[in-house]
Amino acid sequence: MHELYSAKLLFEFIPSPKVRPDKVFEERIVLVKAKDQNEVKKIIKKSFPDETSGNGDYGQTTTKLVSILDIFELVDNLEKEPLHLSEVYSRHLIFDEETSPDEAIEKYSLDK
Repeated sequence: MHELYSAKLLFEFIPSPKVRPDKVFEERIVLVKAKDQNEVKKIIKKSFPDETSGNGDYGQTTTKLVSILDIFELVDNLEKEPLHLSEVYSRHLIFDEETSPDEAIEKYSLDK
């Protein structure tokens, strides 16, 4: 039997060429239909490969999944089929200088 989980994810935006000193992360929560937390991790890693697109600086930006911060099994009775991998929360974390994913996690307590 499959259950419904929320997964809190951290993405890093990597521009090329790097023309600004800022650093951008995105915290995102998605819903995942899976049998257990191990399957959630596999689905997330398969569903969010690195993605590169053009940016406003005439270069490219790669969006990379850098961490699965939390997985939580939902206990509410929700319609499961249309909710699978739905994004339910997202925020961008913008830094004025180069920042590592670990520094962003610590600064914003993203793993708590």
